[in-house]
Amino acid sequence: MSIRRETAKLWAPLHLRRRHAWWSVRRVMELRERIPGNEKLSVVLLSFRRMRNLRYIVDSLLLCDFVGEIVLSNNNADIRMEDFVHARDRRLRIINQPVNCFPGNRYDLARASNAPYCMAIDDDLFLSPGQIRTLFLALLANPAVPHGAGGETFALANGKVVRRRTVKGFDGETDVIMWAYAFTQEHVAKYFRILDDLQIDNRTLRSSEDVVISFAGKGRARCVDLGRLHTCSSSMTRGVATWQQDGFMEHRCDLYLQCRNAAGNEP
Repeated sequence: MSIRRETAKLWAPLHLRRRHAWWSVRRVMELRERIPGNEKLSVVLLSFRRMRNLRYIVDSLLLCDFVGEIVLSNNNADIRMEDFVHARDRRLRIINQPVNCFPGNRYDLARASNAPYCMAIDDDLFLSPGQIRTLFLALLANPAVPHGAGGETFALANGKVVRRRTVKGFDGETDVIMWAYAFTQEHVAKYFRILDDLQIDNRTLRSSEDVVISFAGKGRARCVDLGRLHTCSSSMTRGVATWQQDGFMEHRCDLYLQCRNAAGNEP
C-alpha cells in the first residue's frame, strides 16, 4: 500500500468532519446554493456497502434549494438506512429494498420520479453543494446529452477495446461519464430503449450502467470540471469497490462496444 493512499485514508474522515461542521453552520445561517430560474432537480442515491457515506452526501444535497427530492435507495436488504441517515427533510425519501438490488435500479427510480431533470451520485463521491450546482447548471445549459463529474475514454483497434483512460478536471466530450451523472427524463427513456435493443434486463445488469446512460443523449456525453473531487478511501478497496470485482473490466468493455453499436453514437 502506498504512503499516498495511506495518507488519504487518514485525511478523508477528518476532511469530511470539517466539511460537515461547515455545512451545519451554513444551514443555521441559511447559506444555501441557488440557481437562476425555477428548475428542480430529482436526485437518486444508492447504498449497499458504504451506508455511512450517505449521511454526508445527503447533507450536502439538502443545502441546495434547487433539489426538489432525494430518493435514497438502500439496496442492501440486511440493513435499515434510517440507522445511518438521520436527516429530517420533506425532500428526502428513503426506500429500504426488500431484496438486494444492482445499481441499475437508479434509473428505474429516476423513471418513476418522472422529474424532467435528474442526478445520481455514486456513494464513494462527496460533492459539495457548489459542485452539485455546477453539474446541474451544465445540464440545464445543454440538456441534449448527459453530463458527469468524470469521464472515461476508450481506444479501439479491430473492433476491440485496446486502451481505456479515466479523465477528470476538464469540460468536454467523453465516451463514458463517471461518478456523478446529470441527465433528463428523455435520457432515461433512451437508456431503457438501448437495453431493450441489447435484450438486457436492467434488473440483471450487475454493473457499468453508467456506460449505457452515456449513450442516451443526442451526441457524446460531457464531462464537467468540478474542481477537486473528494472520494472515499474504499473507492479502491477490493470487496467494496464494484470495479474491483473479477471480470468487471471485461464486462464493461464489452458493454461499451454493444452500446456503441446499438446507439449508433460514433465517438
